[in-house]
Amino acid sequence: MSHSLTDWERVRRYAVPERMIVACTAARERGDWRAACEAARIDVDFEPSLALEAEAVARHFAPDLLRWHLPRALNGRTTLDQARYLLIPDAPVWRGSVLLTAETPRDREGHQRIRLSAVRGAADVTGRTAIPVPAYLWDARHSDRLAVASGVRAAGGTSPLEAFTEAGIEVAPGQEETWSMADERSRLAEVDPWRLAHDARWLAARLWERTWLLWAVHNRFLKIVVDGDTVHVAWQMIFHEEGLPPPLRIGMLRWSADRELVRRGRLAPGSLHPLVRDALFPGTPSAPADVTAGLDDLVRVRCGGVWHEIDVRLGQLGLLAHDPADRQRERALRAFGGEVTGCFAVEQAWHGAPGRLPRRLRDYRADLWQRLVHGGTQTLVDLLDAGLDPHLRESNGGTLIHRLGGFDHRLLLPRLLAAGVDPDIRDKEGNTALHRVIVQHGRADLIVALVDAGADPNVPNREGDTASGYAERSLRHSDRLRHDFRQALRHLLGRPL
Repeated sequence: MSHSLTDWERVRRYAVPERMIVACTAARERGDWRAACEAARIDVDFEPSLALEAEAVARHFAPDLLRWHLPRALNGRTTLDQARYLLIPDAPVWRGSVLLTAETPRDREGHQRIRLSAVRGAADVTGRTAIPVPAYLWDARHSDRLAVASGVRAAGGTSPLEAFTEAGIEVAPGQEETWSMADERSRLAEVDPWRLAHDARWLAARLWERTWLLWAVHNRFLKIVVDGDTVHVAWQMIFHEEGLPPPLRIGMLRWSADRELVRRGRLAPGSLHPLVRDALFPGTPSAPADVTAGLDDLVRVRCGGVWHEIDVRLGQLGLLAHDPADRQRERALRAFGGEVTGCFAVEQAWHGAPGRLPRRLRDYRADLWQRLVHGGTQTLVDLLDAGLDPHLRESNGGTLIHRLGGFDHRLLLPRLLAAGVDPDIRDKEGNTALHRVIVQHGRADLIVALVDAGADPNVPNREGDTASGYAERSLRHSDRLRHDFRQALRHLLGRPL
C-alpha cells in the first residue's frame, strides 16, 4: 500500500471512537436509526417529499460502518476525504427508487459531521456527481460480504498489471508501457483488483451500467467493462468530460487496511468494528481499542543537569520539581532576557513559544487533539467540564478557537471567551482564527460569530496579510464564492448585505 500503514493505524485508533460504535450498535439493535445517526455525528436532511421513503431505506443504515469505510485524507491526516457518495442498496435501482446520499465536509481540518440526504434515482452516479457505495459498506444486513469482496493476499509484492491478471480481470493487450507508467506515477497500486472486479459486477447488476471509469494519473483512465461475470479493463486517454461513463474511486477500492494491520500485528482483530471483525475474522471476540496514551501522563525532562518529572493532566502541565520561588526566579530571568531552560522551557514551548517538546509530550498532544477532532463537540464539552486547558495549543500553534470549525461554535465560542481565550490569538504562522477560517473558505456562520465576538480582521500574520485583506481580494471574484460565505465577508468588512 503506497500510503503508510501508520496513517491507517492512526485512522483506526481515533476516527471511529469505540464510544460511537457502542452507541450506534445499541441504537440500531433497538431500531432507532436516527439515534444511530446522531451517535455517528451524521446530520439527517431529507426533503419532505422523499422523507417517508428515505426513512424506510435508513432503517438498515449502519452510520458508524459507513464512517469506518469512507476514504480518508491520509498523508498524516485522519480526517475524511471530501466527496459525495450515493449509497446503493442490494436491489435493482430504478428511476423512481429513493437512495441515500452522504456528503463529507468540504474542509479536511473542519468538523467531521456527515450530511445524509436522499435523491430519487441514480442520476448522481451516471452524471458523475457522486461516488457509488455498495451495500456491504453501509447496510448492516450485508456487511459480511466484505470478506467476499476483498482480496485475501497481502497488498504489494507484484505490479498492478500482474495483480489484475491474477484476479481474473481481462486486461487489454499491448498496454504494458501504460501499466508501468501508472504504477510509478499513480495510486493504482492501492487498488485491490479483486474488490474492483467484485464491485464493478455488483454495481452493474443494480445500476444497469456496464462501463465505469477509474482515474489514475493526468488524463489517463482505466476503462472497466462488465460482460456477465467477466470484467475487462483497458487504458484510455480522455480530454473531455461530456458523456463519460460513471466514476469509481480508488479510495473505495483499496486493499483492506484492516487485514494488513492485523497481518502485521499492528492492530488486534478484536479491536475492529464489530461488523468488520465478524466479516473478516469470524468468531473473534471483541477487545477494547488499544489507545495507550491517556488524558494524564508523567513526562521526564532534563533540567539543570538532573531529571525532573512534569505532570500533564487534561492538557495542563504541572512542574512537580519547582515551587513558587522557582517560578519567580524564572520570570525575573526571562524579564532580563536570560535563557530559559529545562522544565520552564518545555512549559513555554507547550504554550506556543519557540522550542522543542520531548517526544512523550508531542505524542500526548497529538493523541489529545485526535480525540477532540473525532470526538466532536460533546467530547470537547465533557473534557472542558473535567478541567481541560481552554488555552490548549496544537503543534502548529493553533488553539481551540482556531479549530472551532470542527465543533459547535455557538456553544463553545462563548465558553472559550469567558475562559479568557483571546479571539485574536495567533498560531505559529501568525494567523488568527478569523484569518484561518476565511483562507480555508470555512463556515460562514463562524466568520460572523468571530466578528461579532470582537475578533480584529486587521491583525497581520507573519507575511503581513490580514483577514480583511483576504476578504477584499476574495470579493473581487465573488461570483465564485458560496452565497453565505460572500455575505459573511461583507459582514466582516462592514458592508451592506
